[in-house]
Amino acid sequence: MMRLFSILVLISVPLLMMLQVLQSYRYAVALEDAENYDAVQLDMLEDNKRILAGIAVFSAPARVYRVAEESLELAPASPEKVLQVRFPDSAGGAP
Repeated sequence: MMRLFSILVLISVPLLMMLQVLQSYRYAVALEDAENYDAVQLDMLEDNKRILAGIAVFSAPARVYRVAEESLELAPASPEKVLQVRFPDSAGGAP
């Protein structure tokens, strides 16, 4: 009985060490994957910031007026040509 116990102890020590090495390897791989995902996320954030900055530039009022006048050959309407339409409030009140 004692001999069986000592054989089990002798086998279990290297087995536990191998399991520890396997767990360390799996942790290192998971950590590397997480770092890669962080890098991808930062790249996507930077791309989004650049896109938003571009949208802000293209939608600036000064640029819109310039494009309307130069490219589309539009001109501001005179007050006589402007027609305002008012809808009654949903509460039934007068405008």
